[in-house]
Amino acid sequence: MLKYFKNIQIQGTNLEIFRFAFCVSFPIATMIWVGIDTHEKLNIPNFRPDPARLNQIPKDPLEIRAEVERMRAERMERRKRLEEKARRLNIAAPTEQQDNKTEDEQEELSNVAGAIVAAAAAAPSS
Repeated sequence: MLKYFKNIQIQGTNLEIFRFAFCVSFPIATMIWVGIDTHEKLNIPNFRPDPARLNQIPKDPLEIRAEVERMRAERMERRKRLEEKARRLNIAAPTEQQDNKTEDEQEELSNVAGAIVAAAAAAPSS
């Protein structure tokens, strides 16, 4: 096949016409090939999820409140479960750790917090 095209030399305007024809015809040929029997060529079973299995976003204020309450109850249940596990492992809860701090440490922490608040108030806002 190469021997037939060995003596062909495309230059200048003819080369540009060939390039333009190729650049136009290749995407069109691809769209024609893909567009025929797409159901057989590109069919992926269960590609789209079933709408019944998707999470439904609450839009009504009552539904939103109910969802927030459910999330709070779930968080409290998880917290109780973790506190019980910490009690079984003899790990002090954060509130118990704060009670065990000396008064000097608590005073130092409050001074640092006060200094941070004062610095934030004095800083120029941009």
